[in-house]
Amino acid sequence: MLARWRPAGAVRRTVRGLALYLSARRDPRLAPLLSLSIWKTRPATLRRLTGLGAPIAATYGSEAGFFSVVALLVGSFGTGALAAHTAVNQLVYIVFQMAVGLSHAASLGVSRELALGDTAAAQRLKSTALACAAAVMAVVAVVYVVLPGAVLAPFFEGENRASVDIATNLLLIAALLQFFDCAQNIGVGLLRGLDDTKGGFRITLVGYWLVGLPAAALLGFGTGWDTVGIWLGLLTGLATTALLLLRRFGQGVERRREAALVTP
Repeated sequence: MLARWRPAGAVRRTVRGLALYLSARRDPRLAPLLSLSIWKTRPATLRRLTGLGAPIAATYGSEAGFFSVVALLVGSFGTGALAAHTAVNQLVYIVFQMAVGLSHAASLGVSRELALGDTAAAQRLKSTALACAAAVMAVVAVVYVVLPGAVLAPFFEGENRASVDIATNLLLIAALLQFFDCAQNIGVGLLRGLDDTKGGFRITLVGYWLVGLPAAALLGFGTGWDTVGIWLGLLTGLATTALLLLRRFGQGVERRREAALVTP
């Protein structure tokens, strides 16, 4: 379902931002930076930060838009299908938060290692982040497969049999989908560490919109698989995005390594 503005959420984010600001003001290393006037900002630095930040925002917007359109496609199959989609998507989103943390950590770690010229360490960080995500996803996948009723119980009442049946099938797809979902989010973070935010954004456009959405429409409407087909298309888009992001990161690190070898 399309996100709506919620006053409570706005207040919560405002309070959280204020708390972070006050905490940073107490740090002796960060406080002097916060006291600088915006008018002293160097135009070149501002342009560089905007050039890095705008594609990051666009990437998240592309992902949110993709999932919103997928929800609209599922809604065409009725309220039961939409309820099942929303429940399972919420479960995937909860687990996805772990990948968000790993994505940010990998971004910072890769940036630091590349600044030090250690491309091998950057590659190890990628492998470590993906391994951590895979370990958690494997445990969750087992729970999805073995205990689907217990997993879905908080979302449905006993009379929602049709929705439960659809959601149970979606859980089986989600067990695999979440591996690629986490991998693509970590891949975006890895490219941030390379300062390649534009490349990450372009790849999401290909993976989500040129592969995932057509696949969802084809498998959902063209084959008669309905909601299950939509989710298989969603899986296809996320898998494509993850593979392209990780390949681009490997190529970027290799270019950094070769450049370091030829630099006197």
